[in-house]
Amino acid sequence: MSRTTGTDVADGAGVNPIAGLARKAMLLVGADRSALARSRVLLGVLQELTHEVVVVTGSFAHANGLEQLGVSVVDFDCGSRWRNPVREAQEAWKLARILEAESADVVHVVGLKPAALACLAFKLAPVKHAVVHLPDLGPLEAAAGGSSRHYGTLALKLLASLVRKPTSFLLVEGEGDLAELRARGVEPGPRFAVLGGSGIDPDVYPVMPPSQSEMPVAAFVGPVLEASGVRTLLHAFERLWARGVRLQLELFGECGAESAADISSDEWIRWSRHPGVRCSGWPADVREVWRRAEICVWPAQSRQGLPRVVLEAAACGRALIVTDLPGGCKFVRDGVEGLVVPSRAASALADALERLARDSNLRLRMGAAARLRVLQSFTEAHVKEALRGAYMSLLGAGRR
Repeated sequence: MSRTTGTDVADGAGVNPIAGLARKAMLLVGADRSALARSRVLLGVLQELTHEVVVVTGSFAHANGLEQLGVSVVDFDCGSRWRNPVREAQEAWKLARILEAESADVVHVVGLKPAALACLAFKLAPVKHAVVHLPDLGPLEAAAGGSSRHYGTLALKLLASLVRKPTSFLLVEGEGDLAELRARGVEPGPRFAVLGGSGIDPDVYPVMPPSQSEMPVAAFVGPVLEASGVRTLLHAFERLWARGVRLQLELFGECGAESAADISSDEWIRWSRHPGVRCSGWPADVREVWRRAEICVWPAQSRQGLPRVVLEAAACGRALIVTDLPGGCKFVRDGVEGLVVPSRAASALADALERLARDSNLRLRMGAAARLRVLQSFTEAHVKEALRGAYMSLLGAGRR
């Protein structure tokens, strides 16, 4: 466990009426790409509200320049997988020592697994205020069966106990997520907010002009796992080529086989040999993906939060294809911003791809609608407003 310190942030006191709401905030977040990307908007708000921010996350964060955002970073990987009870207890004890050393006024935890671990640590080192941020309830489904099911049950019990306290606050990204948590016994009372997503800056992700590619391009950007539906996407693509429909498919990500069912490196290499498929690692700038591709495909096969890549593509004015699971379909209205297809249905996915591949005007109309939907409800400004309101509700009672 190590700590690094970022550059100083200019003092905003006197400009922001809610600056200095707390002395110090701690953010506990996983070290995966999506978690860190979604945390950047949150960090900006925490820097407005507090005098000091420390981020507790894995070493991957150092390679992504968190320190350059003006925060201190403590190296601690809270992980995403459920491990054995002895290992979890050891990790909770380590986290409790960090909590004691940092002595933050508020601890903001992102993700179900980090939240469960934090709940255990809070019993060893109580905190003044806690914010539990659950952008994705997918891990509850993942833990519902097999050897991990007792971890999911324990996580829910710990969360239910924490959010009942008046010193806690719950953040979710959809009304359906809140309803499901309540049905499972996690009741925050009035202390909750629905964010609607991670937030996109529409100036950073401008509308892209029509692609200059010789044939239509569809792209997937994300983890190359069975749960992401990439294998189903390849089956759908092969159906298109068998029909004589020419569409370029670009896949961006990394093979991170978490189970025997996930995509192997050999399979990834085999796909890349297809004349209509291009396989690459994570893009250095995702905007370059949407400069070429006019169709964003998110064929998830398990419940996931609203993917940031869907919002980025939408902001760039690209038509969307998503599956009918909580996540992408919270944003995409079938026939408006894009097309919604059944999960694991290669035939329906192939039909949706063919429809968009053959109709450039439909791609443009849906892309324009997707951009408009981002501007109406899914920008960084919307998320920041909700976060400020949550913190004012939790910490600002004595100042009103």
